[in-house]
Amino acid sequence: MQQQISGGLYAAVLAIMGSVMPYMLLPRALVQYAGQEAWLAILLGGLYGLAVSLVTVWAACRFSHRDPVKALRCAFGPWAALPVALLYSALNLLLSALALHDVQTFTSILLLPGTPGWVLAPMIAGVAIYAVVRGVEPVSRIAFAVFLPMVLVILVLPTGLFREFDILQIDPFLYRGLDGLVRAISVTLAWTGQSIVALSFIRHLSPKVNPYLWTVIGVGGAHVLLGVTMALITLVFGSVLPGRLLYPGFELFAIIAVSEAVERIQAAVMVLWLAGGLLKVTVNLFAAVEELSVTFNVHRRGWITAVLAVIAMGAAQILPGPLQRTGLTAQAWWNILHVGLQLAILLLLAIGALVGRLRQGAMASG
Repeated sequence: MQQQISGGLYAAVLAIMGSVMPYMLLPRALVQYAGQEAWLAILLGGLYGLAVSLVTVWAACRFSHRDPVKALRCAFGPWAALPVALLYSALNLLLSALALHDVQTFTSILLLPGTPGWVLAPMIAGVAIYAVVRGVEPVSRIAFAVFLPMVLVILVLPTGLFREFDILQIDPFLYRGLDGLVRAISVTLAWTGQSIVALSFIRHLSPKVNPYLWTVIGVGGAHVLLGVTMALITLVFGSVLPGRLLYPGFELFAIIAVSEAVERIQAAVMVLWLAGGLLKVTVNLFAAVEELSVTFNVHRRGWITAVLAVIAMGAAQILPGPLQRTGLTAQAWWNILHVGLQLAILLLLAIGALVGRLRQGAMASG
């Protein structure tokens, strides 16, 4: 029997996907281009992510059981769903490898200095494999458990940082120019478009809840929270320094003073971020395994999960270092690659939905 998840669990998965990694890797590039308006770039770029997720949900709801891949395979044969499944799985496998690389890099720099990545990667991958094999419900519940404390931390942030705000660091609106804001928005698209992962979770969403409402809550909420933290970063550090820091978001938590007894909450936030990073590795791996398994009608997913995890581990070891990795997010070809894959998947889903609807109409009229 297929596992089902509630609207809250579904939204938590989308929120984690849209907030954890961008918070660590996007601020540096966005501040370099947009300066103080980096928060606005997050919100405007988030509209693209919201559109991607809603179109994905719309296309999925056009098929039986909200399962486009399975419906295409049953209606037209196994090869009909192959283009969508391969593109989607390749994209998620790439994202899983990137997340694994980012988590192992962060850990080796700040938690376990000098520890080789190849030592950390198998442990991270092992946790992801176990969670994927257990199914969608445990993954979603972990996302919910991680996301709630993150929301509470962000709500407390203004209180802990109020004394660090410097009104003299505020620049005039669009000080870097409209072109800088547009460039920053283009950098966010590869990240916000990752909400296409809703395709693997919408089929498990309880039919009793509104899929569009919970998609908006998950994706929209993530980018609102991300925009708030981005605004706090520029209020505290200004519009120049964050562009020179490797992890501006991490440094923000190093100066929080909540009270005399609790001077730093950086360690607790680090644990939450690592849990969120591990979850992103898991969710992207789950999405790749899910669609391949449905396409080829594979019921025992253990070996597919292990093979894809090994590929992700290998790819993570050849990716560039932390400075090059953060710089990669601003490369035009890199963002075009991601956005191109996302739009290609949406186009194939829309074509499949249209063809399926036309076939149903022909059968009804015949």
